[in-house]
Amino acid sequence: MMNIKNTVFAVLLSVTSVFSGLVQADSFPERPIELVVPFGAGGTTDVFARSFARVINKYLPNEQRVVVVNKPGGATTIGMSIVAAAKPDGYTLAFAPVGVIEVMPHYKGRTTWTLDDFEPVMSFLEIPVAINVLASSELQNYEQWLEFVQANPGKFTYSTSGGTGGGTHLAMEMFSEIAEVDLRHIPFEGQAAGQAALLGGQTMGVFSIPDTHKGGEVKPLLFLSEARPTSEVYTDVPHARDVGIPFSSDFPMGILAPKGVPQERLNIIHDAFKEALDDPAIIAFFETSGLPIIYRDSAALDRGIRQRSAENKRLLTQLGLIK
Repeated sequence: MMNIKNTVFAVLLSVTSVFSGLVQADSFPERPIELVVPFGAGGTTDVFARSFARVINKYLPNEQRVVVVNKPGGATTIGMSIVAAAKPDGYTLAFAPVGVIEVMPHYKGRTTWTLDDFEPVMSFLEIPVAINVLASSELQNYEQWLEFVQANPGKFTYSTSGGTGGGTHLAMEMFSEIAEVDLRHIPFEGQAAGQAALLGGQTMGVFSIPDTHKGGEVKPLLFLSEARPTSEVYTDVPHARDVGIPFSSDFPMGILAPKGVPQERLNIIHDAFKEALDDPAIIAFFETSGLPIIYRDSAALDRGIRQRSAENKRLLTQLGLIK
């Protein structure tokens, strides 16, 4: 009789535990979720984060709000450190280009975390990047550019937005290696400073998002990313593969959670942001930005992060930036 009672008690305990877990998952979130943006207010990442924050409550249980919190500094390490150290309960998330965890941990002493301290949730955008020159440049297409750089090793100077050893610099180093061209990198801390250097004649090119569709003064010669702005003005600009160079660089922007957040909560967060991609306001925002929605689930995002991180480590070592 005692064994039967013990068995019944064990079953009831198990059912209660399962039910309790379901209730916990269903009740999340019970307070606002913080989206940590590791950049200042007004930048590209911040603007995208706030566009989602305006509509996401419609897709979260309990119509809970999402609050954007800007934590700039330390080349994104301050904001990302806050997320890595946060309680893994789903209430603190990073909203950032995932490249920030693909490079910085390789520099010893700069971070207390690695990419293993984060859980990729999803990405919804891949930042289009190209080799750009002034619209008035004598190099008006890729063929003219290639002829120039082959005839003048080390003379073509270009800037990137992340400084020496940043993700964009490493992408260009990788491209140069595969394309067998000798280019000279001139580091600047931000895209605006790099573009100003191009406009002022300090550099010959810039590796960045092109702005021809906005009437900008720089034009792309070659896309190195799969993604490109949606405007038709870029239709005839080739991708590296189109000119026989087997290379592509990806710069996804997405959601990262601290490692250890329960899968049920990660699913809730993922599903809310994925549903928001079909929200008319989000669709209109992407159309206005001129950038396409490109969705990657957690598994695909994680694979890309690890692959790029390994390649970045190899290049950093090769360039003598790490040992």
